[in-house]
Order: sequence, then structure tokens, then C-alpha cells
Amino acid sequence: MSRTALISGGSSGIGLALSERLLERGFRLLWVSLDEDEIARARQSLLARHPDAEIEGRAMDLADPQSVARLVQWAQGEGGLDLLVNNAGFGVYGASRDMAVEAEQAMINVNARALHAMTRAFLPLMESAGGGTIINIASNSAFVPTPGLAVYAATKAFVRHYSNALSQELEQSGSSVRIMTVCPSAVSDTPFKERAAAKDVRTFSSFSATTAGEVASDILKGYDRGASEVITGAAMRRAMWLMRFSPAPLVRWLTRRETQRI
Repeated sequence: MSRTALISGGSSGIGLALSERLLERGFRLLWVSLDEDEIARARQSLLARHPDAEIEGRAMDLADPQSVARLVQWAQGEGGLDLLVNNAGFGVYGASRDMAVEAEQAMINVNARALHAMTRAFLPLMESAGGGTIINIASNSAFVPTPGLAVYAATKAFVRHYSNALSQELEQSGSSVRIMTVCPSAVSDTPFKERAAAKDVRTFSSFSATTAGEVASDILKGYDRGASEVITGAAMRRAMWLMRFSPAPLVRWLTRRETQRI
């Protein structure tokens, strides 16, 4: 019997790259994304390469509290989930004081509140069905305050801390559900940088930048070995290790440099 994965933001970027690799493992895919046309295009693209694949998608705004209840109903109608990937999220580049409050609150709603709501809604259902895995996508911005992406980085810090703490709680309680946190570095080949108005920001062309395919591969390596947290990209893993031993002023200077326009 095939396993089923629900991926938010599955029709583009990291979600799409991960989708293709899950299809190769025999997963059925359920997608939720904002853009119905994007879902249709991505589905057709994957079906051209995987004609026997089972892919269904629905256009929903996860900032709408009612959307989570509809997703739960949909997933139950499809026989439940083995894997939930909370991948949907976005950033807007710019100084916080110059940004519309509504834009910042929208980031909080999608990146943090919706992820929390999805995790809480599906966790008991997956436990009652015998277990599964929830993968929450954070960011390397979760580790340090990030000028130009202040609220985005704060939401990803929430994702990382919440997911890691919940992972420990579930392990201690003997839960059949595992939580895995993923912290990608800047991904150079997704729509994120265009949507964030950040395509000329240094980090997307730096030594630590990665691709959606590389992130997807690292996610599945972590999934296979039962990791609780994955930092994607060998260069970023080395950089994060070095930062643990670096003076705070140096870390702040490097972060400012990486988030400047070039």
C-alpha cells in the first residue's frame, strides 16, 4: 500500500523538488498551495516524468484559519497521512520600520501560525493512525537575527524552537510521530528571492547558497536516518559549526554582509 504525503507549498521550490523524490519512493502526494494554475502546471510536469503518479492539489490560503480544518477533512477522506511537510512560507526583504505592518503580520500568519495549526491538527490524527513524520521547514535565518529579513527570521526561529521542543516532548512521551526540523540556507533556484524582492541580495550567490534539489536530498537523508534536525548544504553546515566558536560581533558583521544588496 502506498504512503501518503501532504506538502504545503508543494507545487514550487523545495516542495516541488521534494515531491519528485517522494514519487520515486512510491508516495501519493497531496498538495496545498495558493496558486491553482501553478498546481496544475507542476502536476502536469511531474506526470510527464512519472505517468503512474498520484498527485492531487488544492488551492488554499493557509492564513485562513478555516483552511486547516478543510485540509484535515480532505486528508482523512484520502485515508490519512504518513508524512506532513509544512513547507509553505514567504519572506519580504526590507527594513522592518519601512515595511507595511500588514505585510509583516502576513508572514507571521503563514510562516508561524499556520505551521503551528497544521502541526497541532495533524499530530493526534497521525498518532491515532499508528504514527508518521512531520517535517517543518525553518531556515538558517533561525539561528541569528537577520537584518532586512527581521520578521521572516523571527518566524523561522519560532519554527525551529517550537519544532525541536515538540520533538523532544514526543520522544519523551513515546509518541509514534516524529518531528524533523529543516534549516535550509539561501536557495538560489526557487521563486522565494523574486517574491521577496531579494534577488540581488548577496546570500543567494554566496558560497553557502544551495538548490532546491540539494535541499530535498538532504531532507530525505535526514528522514531516513531519523534525524530531529537537518541543516542543508555542506558549506552551511561547516559555517554553522564555525559560528558556534566565533565572537558575536563577527557573526553580526557576517550576517549583515550576507543580507546586503550587491
